[in-house]
Amino acid sequence: MLITADWVLPVSRPPISHGAVLVIDDVIVEVGRADDLANLHSSVPRHDHPGCVIVPGLVNAHTHLSLTAIGGLIEPQAFEHWLSRLMGAIGSWEPGDHRASAALGAHRCLQAGVTVVGDITTCPEARLTSLEAGVGGTFFWEVLGIPSPALYARLEKMEFPANIDGGCGPRVRCGLSPHSPYTAGPRLIQALHEAALEWHVPYCVHAAESAAEVELLRDGCGPLADVAERNADGFEAPGCSPVTYLDRLGVLDGATVVHAGHIGPNDIARLASSARGVVACPRSNIYLSNPVAPVARLLKAGVPVGLGTDSAASNHDLDLMEDVRALHDLDPSISPRTLIEMVTAMGAITLGLEDRFGILERGMQADLAIFRIGETSDPESDFVRFAGASTVSAVLAAGAWKVLEGRLEDPVEPVEIAARAARVRAEHELERF
Repeated sequence: MLITADWVLPVSRPPISHGAVLVIDDVIVEVGRADDLANLHSSVPRHDHPGCVIVPGLVNAHTHLSLTAIGGLIEPQAFEHWLSRLMGAIGSWEPGDHRASAALGAHRCLQAGVTVVGDITTCPEARLTSLEAGVGGTFFWEVLGIPSPALYARLEKMEFPANIDGGCGPRVRCGLSPHSPYTAGPRLIQALHEAALEWHVPYCVHAAESAAEVELLRDGCGPLADVAERNADGFEAPGCSPVTYLDRLGVLDGATVVHAGHIGPNDIARLASSARGVVACPRSNIYLSNPVAPVARLLKAGVPVGLGTDSAASNHDLDLMEDVRALHDLDPSISPRTLIEMVTAMGAITLGLEDRFGILERGMQADLAIFRIGETSDPESDFVRFAGASTVSAVLAAGAWKVLEGRLEDPVEPVEIAARAARVRAEHELERF
């Protein structure tokens, strides 16, 4: 099919006025001017979107989709207090609750133009339900709170596909994550990194997120000391920053570092020399009273930076473009083109998915998001200003329409009913808490 719009933003090259994308099955075949492609492929079905811009399916580089159902239940507050309430809220959840919540999250992503995520999961259900909904990406199996010798048994129990490239198919990579320096001990953090290298899968770690984390690593005390004592086997305060700690453990090589709000020049240099990239989560960090990553300085140092909403439990929604605008408000020096790259091509790089997502070029997955932005002579700036869940016109994932005229194509009622039941259970737990 030939999909046309007033503008196409391939990301890999300048915007195309009156552009089009030719899709066959689940792959992009050609990108160019609509008239040129229509003359060459006159027999192909055509879908026109006047007043719209076509971009690659957006990349939400850090999510916890299985927490979507509890969005809004925990009010904004300091990170350590929020974390305690979160654990209480989902303490009684069964696998079905996580599955329903993840499916709801996948739907919310599609409704915001997102077709690719960097999701944190503790079971295969989230990956499977997201993939069924049409959302691809890298799904990081999170392991924490155990001694390192128990790692491989835990991964087997969690059904991690332990083989080259994660064995998860063309739209998905499976990765590993130790969560953070305060929930996983040093040997577990290293063991997961070694497993990721052995299996050629991505590796992700939350780091430098909160002042409490910085205090713990520097002084061995503070609000997260009890959390570390219960979960981080063998942890001893290293007396340094979180990024320096990870570097000393030898696990920054190829790592995706999430949040990175508390970092200085030396940390940035370490990330630039070793890490795959950083994912900033502006609205989530603000929600939890944490600083936002110094994106402009990271970019200047050559660090690829993606953007993530984090979970709906630590944000107001899963509308990734609202995070783009939040970052723009914090630092207007970041250009619209760079902001767009952060939620497309650079986001894909941070997840190890640049070979299939993030740009509109021949051979890439047929993932497109189409937004209504009206008549414009500056599509990049107006895309940053207006694109979002409220202006989504259509979303294509793997060559199949998932959103048309702003509405999901798949049935949503069964997912919403199951997610509502999970939310009620979480509400009851919070009342008891």
